[in-house]
Amino acid sequence: MKKQLLPFLFSMAFFAVCVNAQISFSDDFESYNDGDLIAQSSADWTTWGGGGTSDDSNVSSEQAFSGVNSLEFYSASGGGPADVILPFGGKHEFGTFHLGMQMYVESGTGAYFNFQGEETVGQEWTLQMYFLGAGEVQVGNSDNALAGSGTYPYDEWFSITVDVDLTNNIWRVGLNGTNIAQFANPNNTLASMDLYPTFSGGASHFYVDDVEFSYDPPILPDWDAAVKTFNVRANGLTGQTQGVSGIIRNLGINTINSFDLTYSDGTTDVTESYSGLNIASLLEYEFTHPAVHTFAEGANSISMTVSNINNGEIDGNDLNNTLSTNVTGYTAHPDKKVLIEEATGTWCTWCPRGAVFMGLMAERYPDHFVGVAVHNGDPMAVAEYDAGMTSLPGFTGFPSVTMERRTIFDPSNIEQNMLPRLTEAPLARVTNVVTDFNSTGEMLITVQAEFLEDVSGNFRFNAIIIENGVTGVGSGYNQINAYSGGGNGPMGGYENLPNPVPFTQMVYDEVGRALLGGYAGAANSLPTSISAGEIHEYTFSYVLGAGVDPANMEVIGVLMEPNGTVNNVAKTGPEDFLSSTDEEFRNDLAEVYPNPFSNELNIRLALAEATNVEMTIFNAMGQVVANRSYGKLAGNQVLRFNANDQATGIYYVHIQTDEFLISKKVQLIK
Repeated sequence: MKKQLLPFLFSMAFFAVCVNAQISFSDDFESYNDGDLIAQSSADWTTWGGGGTSDDSNVSSEQAFSGVNSLEFYSASGGGPADVILPFGGKHEFGTFHLGMQMYVESGTGAYFNFQGEETVGQEWTLQMYFLGAGEVQVGNSDNALAGSGTYPYDEWFSITVDVDLTNNIWRVGLNGTNIAQFANPNNTLASMDLYPTFSGGASHFYVDDVEFSYDPPILPDWDAAVKTFNVRANGLTGQTQGVSGIIRNLGINTINSFDLTYSDGTTDVTESYSGLNIASLLEYEFTHPAVHTFAEGANSISMTVSNINNGEIDGNDLNNTLSTNVTGYTAHPDKKVLIEEATGTWCTWCPRGAVFMGLMAERYPDHFVGVAVHNGDPMAVAEYDAGMTSLPGFTGFPSVTMERRTIFDPSNIEQNMLPRLTEAPLARVTNVVTDFNSTGEMLITVQAEFLEDVSGNFRFNAIIIENGVTGVGSGYNQINAYSGGGNGPMGGYENLPNPVPFTQMVYDEVGRALLGGYAGAANSLPTSISAGEIHEYTFSYVLGAGVDPANMEVIGVLMEPNGTVNNVAKTGPEDFLSSTDEEFRNDLAEVYPNPFSNELNIRLALAEATNVEMTIFNAMGQVVANRSYGKLAGNQVLRFNANDQATGIYYVHIQTDEFLISKKVQLIK
């Protein structure tokens, strides 16, 4: 049987401060027939896609905890297509909530479900439960950080309970009557449950039965100030600092006009008074605290406490006055950098997430994070690089990132994976020695490794060319954007951009342009036995690739281990391999016209003093199609390139003088 009690108002006094009402629901699936699709058969259930049949799941008589029926979920691999939603009667932010259900997981498979924090699914995941191999279950909070774990039995029914005191932000998860997680959730809301068959180890096959939930709205005291959120980064490098902010919520009936806030790191307390406020019941106040948190080595607890409401009113609930969080500081090894390669594409609807988090890591850890955007299926794709990325064991889709080709995960998890790795000593200290481009557009890149311990095996050098500030013309450079309009939550500003984002608004960074040693590295670039203290090097040659602006180019030297993983890297930018970017590249001293051109191109130079001038024209493949030395020129000069014998396409004009290089991109249209 299934049952839904309609919401009711339990007092007019309460209704003045809260529109939520009591809700109760249960479903044991006995009122359906074997094989019925649940969302097609019940108005209480729906699906991620809105109630269609493609992601619905069937009632089954194969297993049952009570009666003869349960709800079955199966996926051979990768997850889905079933994706069933049980709405909780709206978005709940206050009061108490209880969910209970029975689960049965088939041996050798796994299971998964989550809570959504908004009525529109896909915006906020506030609870995630992963039923993994060997009977392990992990509980993730709204940041998908581990909040608890336990074990579950295969091939038998077990109970799951989730009890949430939303008013005080206390979440408890139980399994067979044992509490396996209790935590304060960064996002303290819930609106629905999502049952989705997925398991990283392969197939997912599970059943649920006797699903029930209840919601009770809060009974508010006269005065109650609560710390709702405490916005600090969970991880950072030792010595890094960050500001402190958050949200205070009024969970009392009366209006709050003032309070004190105390930040504590366990050693130092900093108190700030806030006044002149007007926080009505159940409303919030966003604060910025003057305290500055500095990351210290290891795990540390910091807290924020609200007190002294309206200069002395007694807080009717002191359980929510303090919010604590754990922060961890990591000390990076001085010789260690971490290579993060991102699988992305302009066609990929969720790939703006990758760009946002890659950019954040580059900004936050410029001396330690080395990123490469490996494009797929768009004009920036490099076939060999793309094939290597997508063939890595465990690769499942876009966007995803690999850390040193060891592990693959979502771009939002780079920081928590990268920082522990930075503390580990590399096998060698890696440096790059890069020469300037010569007149034919060739660069020599010498990757050097000073080994810190004895090693043996098929170690290899590699070198990667990346480019920042990449733009392009045409639909291939439009970025598909699932975050447009904000329906899928904020994402670094992409929520304010259209879908697709037109190429005129897109700039791509860290674009992988070339793998000089191939995806596996240069064979025989290192001896098979190396002793600590030895220095080895290998030189690669790179001819400026099609469309690559040398002023935006960076070189990554790579030391690869025998198993194909990356041990350490070094990154060199144009400020290091050019004597001065401003002086060496003087594109402002030349004007090309017309551009695009159909036959003859004019290059107007403005030379302050006499200098030797040599012009080289490259096609899109990096091949030299024309070259001429003009000897010494001065003043205003016009050089010409006749393209009668050339095919339609992109060309690059290089003007080399005694002091600087001019590089211009032009388009020939016939």
